[in-house]
Amino acid sequence: MSTSPPAPAGSVRLGRVATVPVYLDRTWLILAVLVAFQGYRAGSVNGPTYGVAYAAWLVVSILVAVLGHEVGHALSARRLGFHVHQVVATVWGGHTSYDATGATPGRTAVVALAGPFVNAVLAAVGLGVGWSQDGDIGQFAWSFGLLNALLAVFNLLPGLPLDGGAALQSLVWAVTGRRDLGLLVAGWIGRLVAVGIVVWFLVLPLLRGDTPQLFDLLIGLVMAWVLWSGATAGLHRAKVERLFDTVRVGDAAAAVTVLPPETPLAVAREHPAYVLVADDTGRPTLLLRRVPLDAPATTPVGALVERLPDANVLEAEPGDELGRPLRAMAESGVEVVVLTRGGAPWGLLVPAGIDAAAGRTRRRT
Repeated sequence: MSTSPPAPAGSVRLGRVATVPVYLDRTWLILAVLVAFQGYRAGSVNGPTYGVAYAAWLVVSILVAVLGHEVGHALSARRLGFHVHQVVATVWGGHTSYDATGATPGRTAVVALAGPFVNAVLAAVGLGVGWSQDGDIGQFAWSFGLLNALLAVFNLLPGLPLDGGAALQSLVWAVTGRRDLGLLVAGWIGRLVAVGIVVWFLVLPLLRGDTPQLFDLLIGLVMAWVLWSGATAGLHRAKVERLFDTVRVGDAAAAVTVLPPETPLAVAREHPAYVLVADDTGRPTLLLRRVPLDAPATTPVGALVERLPDANVLEAEPGDELGRPLRAMAESGVEVVVLTRGGAPWGLLVPAGIDAAAGRTRRRT
C-alpha cells in the first residue's frame, strides 16, 4: 500500500479533480510575477490599462495551461489504474505525483503524452477563437492558444524530464525489454536538450553579434538547469532500475532464525543468522539487532528485541523483484524487511545485503 506525499508546505488547495487534490505551491507566485512582467511589457505598447489586462490574462492562461497539462496526466493515470496522489503547480510549471506500481511501457507512454495532448486541445480552441474573433478577444484567445501550443511542443522534446523523454524511454523499454536502458537513452538526450537551450539563448545571439537580453538569458539558464537536473535524476534512476532487473529477493536475503522469546541471549548468540522473535499475535515482527555489550547471557531475547512495522513483513519468493521490499523500507523508514512464505519467515533483507548482491551482479556483467 502506497503512502500519499504530504501537501507542499505553504501551498493553497484549489480543489479536487476526480478525487485528486490540486494545489498551488507558493513558489508559483514567482512564475506569476515573471509572466505578468513580460505580459505588461508586451501589452503596454497599447497603453497601461491594456498592459495590465494582458498581464493578468497571461497569468491566468499559464495557470490554466499548466493545471490542464497536469490534470491530463492525473486523469489518464487514474484511468489506467494507478493511484494518483496529487497535482501541484510550482515555479517550474507543475507535477503530478502517482504510484507507478505495475507500470508498463504502453501505460507509461499514455500517461506522459496525456499532458501535451491536453495542451494541444487547448491550443486548438484558443487559436480557433483567435482566428474567428476580432479585437481584444481575438488577441487574448490567440495568445492563449499560442502559449498552449508552445507548451505542447516543448514538452514533446525527446529528453527527460520532459514528457517526450518519458515517451522515448517507454519506446526503448518496449523494444529492448529494459527499462533502465530507456532511462539512459532519454536521460542523455535530456542533457543534450539542456545544452541546446543554452545554445539557443546564449551562444546563437553571440554568434549573430547580438547581446543576449538579461531576462531571456536568466530564463534560458534556469530552464537548462532544470532540464539537466531532471535528466541526471533519470540517469541515476536507471542504475536503480538495473538493480531491479538483475537482482532478486533471494540474491540479497540473509538467513534468519526464529526463537521463542524466553530463549537466553547466550543461546541466541550461537546462531550466526539474524534472530527473530514472534510477537503476541504470532507475527515475526520482533528483531534482535542491537544488543547492549553488558547484557547478561541469561537475558531472554524477548526483552532485547525491537518491533518492526507490520508493513515490513512481506510474503515473497526468492525469485521476486526487489521493488516491493524497497518500497516498504522507504515508506516505513525502517530498512529491514522480513520475508515470509505462508507466514513462516525464511529470510531478511537489509541494505547491506542488497548492496552486496548488486556488487556481485556488477562483477558478473
